[in-house]
Amino acid sequence: MSKQLTFIVEHLNKDPFKKNVNLITFDSLGPMQLLEILNDVLAEIDPKRMFTLLGMLKYKPPGNMSDLSSFRQGLVTGSKHVIHPILHWLLQRITELKKRAYLARFLVKLEVPAEFLQGGVITDTCHQYEELMEGFKTYHKECEQLKSSGFSTAEISGKDIGAMEEEKDQLIKRVELLKKRVESVFNHQRMLELARHLHVEQEREESLAQQKNQLMIWHVQLSNLQAL
Repeated sequence: MSKQLTFIVEHLNKDPFKKNVNLITFDSLGPMQLLEILNDVLAEIDPKRMFTLLGMLKYKPPGNMSDLSSFRQGLVTGSKHVIHPILHWLLQRITELKKRAYLARFLVKLEVPAEFLQGGVITDTCHQYEELMEGFKTYHKECEQLKSSGFSTAEISGKDIGAMEEEKDQLIKRVELLKKRVESVFNHQRMLELARHLHVEQEREESLAQQKNQLMIWHVQLSNLQAL
């Protein structure tokens, strides 16, 4: 535990946090102060989604916090037994988590009800969105490979860099636009309700048709018996 606290204090005193704390002052922080520090660290990773980051970053509580309800309660109340391990985990891999948070902005799969995926604009838009996500993955991978390949900026012309940046920006804008189009379908809750109602009515119609056919069969069989 002392190693964990030492690590946390050491990194909180560095840029960009500069908390100016020591082991004693940090260990004596109250719940609200701990939550403020946690928010500061999460904001450094992704300022737009602080409150959903832990799940998205796939944080797993330590073994002694396997009870999810206890973990949530400790997180809400600012328990040091919950906050300290989170801070330690975040500060250990903050650069990696920044990259993961950045990628997640463009690689989130849209949950579209199956009732809407029956062809038409929504289906086409979802397919385009998925294709753009795959394109983004490819461009990002190529960009990372280029960074790690040892090329210097002098070896790449300004024109090439500009073209790559422009292509990347356009791709990001298209992903965001398609995401908004799918998420902002006019009156989508009402459409979902109507789609479900239609599905129920179709099943009912099919059931009635089957019953009608069965009655006709029974009628024919009864007529045949009466003719004997």
